Amino acid sequence: MKTKDEIAKDEIAKDEIIVKAQKLFVQFGLKKTTMDEIAEACGKAKSTLYHYFKNKEQIFDEVIHVELTDLRLIVKQKVETQKTVKDKLSTYFLEFHQEITNKVNLYNIVKNELKNEKKSTEIFHQLLVFETVYITRVLEDAYDSGEFTDISTQDIPWFTEALLAGFFGIVRYSIESEKGFEVEKMERVINILIPKLFA
Repeated sequence: MKTKDEIAKDEIAKDEIIVKAQKLFVQFGLKKTTMDEIAEACGKAKSTLYHYFKNKEQIFDEVIHVELTDLRLIVKQKVETQKTVKDKLSTYFLEFHQEITNKVNLYNIVKNELKNEKKSTEIFHQLLVFETVYITRVLEDAYDSGEFTDISTQDIPWFTEALLAGFFGIVRYSIESEKGFEVEKMERVINILIPKLFA
């Protein structure tokens, strides 16, 4: 059985591999990045990588997991500073949109290189499930406080799904558009839609 120090050392080594691999994936793509290159970037033997990960796809999964966790943490911290449901959702949509477009290179790897694989669908499904749970909780809290009672609590989950489906469509459009992310335009859309939805 490993000691606490050994477990901590393993976690530090895994984190270093993930950080170095993330840079390579962004620069060269998943398919062109090799385990040899990741090992070289880490200053480790390739066998060390295989001690922690069975292949580069598993490393890529961890990179995606870390990126999504960071994104959610940043967005959630900003949302939790807000008081009203309108402000929480406005902050959520704007910050999530901005943070995910900051990670556009990684998004494009997932979209382009995993296009014909079910892995890409799984990643986006996981994202949607997590975000649906989070926004449902925000709306349920608003319902419980009497701030949002236009629909019944049973209808909140499907309302959340419809809200996020539209939002993720905008996010995807922003990422794939040649114009890129326009903060001012997104702010205007949010300032029009959210007050109308939660009047």
